[in-house]
Amino acid sequence: MQKLLVIDDEAGIAEVIGLAAGQLGLQCQTVQDSSAAAELFIDYHPDIVILDLIMPGKDGVAVLHEILATGIPAKIVLTSGFGDTYMRLAQGVARLHSAEQPVTLKKPFRRHELVDMLRGLIAETPPSLAC
Repeated sequence: MQKLLVIDDEAGIAEVIGLAAGQLGLQCQTVQDSSAAAELFIDYHPDIVILDLIMPGKDGVAVLHEILATGIPAKIVLTSGFGDTYMRLAQGVARLHSAEQPVTLKKPFRRHELVDMLRGLIAETPPSLAC
């Protein structure tokens, strides 16, 4: 079973993503505290990460840097309801780490956009071998 980690400070959005992921057969963990995100990422070894870029405390760009620095492979989806500046900055961080460019999902997104994006990632991502 493939694993999804949702890092978003908005509980409602994390819940909606979790429900959609469960219906697609993904095992899902969520974290709302961005300062705990990298540690959960290391412990959970997700195949896919959905990361909100605008969060209180540590922003998503810093979390992305921490996640990519671990070297643990995962498909990354960046979400934000703000302009493209944070998206471009995060894509630059991915290039810095020589990582695959993240997928972007603009907020507010529709359920079918989320489901279609997740289906595509599930199809191209082999299940994690980590325990």
